[in-house]
Amino acid sequence: MMTFTKHLIASITIRIFLVYYGEVQDSLSDVQYTDIDYRVVTDGAAHVLSLDSPFKRHTYRYTPLLAYLVLPNVLLHRSFGKFLFSLFDILIGVLIKWILLNCYRGNKISIEKKLLKLETLNNRNKYLIKRKNEILNNSNETLPPKYIRMAELSAYFWLYNPLTMVIATRGNGDCVSCSLVLLSLFFLLRNEQTFTQHFTAGLLLGLSIHFRLYPIGFCLAFYLATLDKPLTTVKDYLRAILLPNAQQLALVLGTCLSLATTTAFFYYLYGYQFLYESTLYHLIRKDTRHNFSLYFYLQYLGSNFSPTLIEKILTFLPQLILILMLTLRYGKHRQTLGFALFAIAFVMVTYNPVVTSQYFVWFLSLLPLSVKNFRNMGLRKAVFIPVMWFIAQGGWLLPAYLLEFKGWNTFEFIWIQSVVFFFSNILTLQMLVANYDVSYNYKIE
Repeated sequence: MMTFTKHLIASITIRIFLVYYGEVQDSLSDVQYTDIDYRVVTDGAAHVLSLDSPFKRHTYRYTPLLAYLVLPNVLLHRSFGKFLFSLFDILIGVLIKWILLNCYRGNKISIEKKLLKLETLNNRNKYLIKRKNEILNNSNETLPPKYIRMAELSAYFWLYNPLTMVIATRGNGDCVSCSLVLLSLFFLLRNEQTFTQHFTAGLLLGLSIHFRLYPIGFCLAFYLATLDKPLTTVKDYLRAILLPNAQQLALVLGTCLSLATTTAFFYYLYGYQFLYESTLYHLIRKDTRHNFSLYFYLQYLGSNFSPTLIEKILTFLPQLILILMLTLRYGKHRQTLGFALFAIAFVMVTYNPVVTSQYFVWFLSLLPLSVKNFRNMGLRKAVFIPVMWFIAQGGWLLPAYLLEFKGWNTFEFIWIQSVVFFFSNILTLQMLVANYDVSYNYKIE
């Protein structure tokens, strides 16, 4: 049986092959393997190398940090960034395993603490008291092999996912923000629960928001989960928000510090253009040619008009309500925080006015954290959900290809498929929520 290290090597090898395959396809086919955004970021890096602004490159709408990361594209080899993003892609798989092992370990420690508390109440045995103190001070308790295996299988769900492998090797940098989100979650869920730990989690969360705006939807869930106390009444929620504990203050301080520092630094270098292109533009962005969104056809028909205030409200209000509901349902407990982040990211992508393939990694990187909780789903549903989702996506890609490369007027067909894809997403989320089992069903062996 292959070890986790061998699986890592195998998944790295596959990604290296895909990068080189992409070079061949780009040279032979009209359908380019390399993401157009990768060329944009590379051009931005060339401007940076000339001590100029990356925003001199038309359509560069990312943090300047991304251009700095791929400077070797210009200095060494044009595919350097693809290898770099593939490494971040692999890091996500490793983080999935680490986070799940920590969750299992934390649950094991919690159960043993409760048992030992009962035993020490009835028996003041020195050994039991010593053992209790060891558990309280040690987060590296040995886990049964089946739980280690479950953590590894969840990581393979990401490492061998063809969709995510292709997105990273095409040169998309969203895996950077995804890895920062998972790193932040890793530190937040560590069992020590120290001030430094939460401050570090905040720094990473703020940096992920700087890279991509979507993690801002996770902030309330992070904040409430840090309290880790039962919240049932409105008074409880108000107290949790208005009277933060030390860990919550550390989280907020770290998040604000990293976000404000990076924003101020690049504003000093590149001025208002940085704020508009990397942040404000994404709040008003339209895309009438490469967009899975339900609002695709509306944007196409109204491309020459500015949306009214009512249109903006009706566009963003449904996802805002759903994000709040999911946060209050799953985001207030450490045990369910991973699923909360997945569901929030899924809603943000599904209801967004612009949806492209690379956005899918936002929630796919978080889904493996909850695979262990879908115990009542059954094989039939487990097969039906991804098949339905991929068929709905494929149905959109055909008319989109005919529009983009053949010049056919397929806008109405794309809109129909956008509606089909939207409802397949809604059904997918409904089935996952309905079959999500909060309990770990952990038994001490």
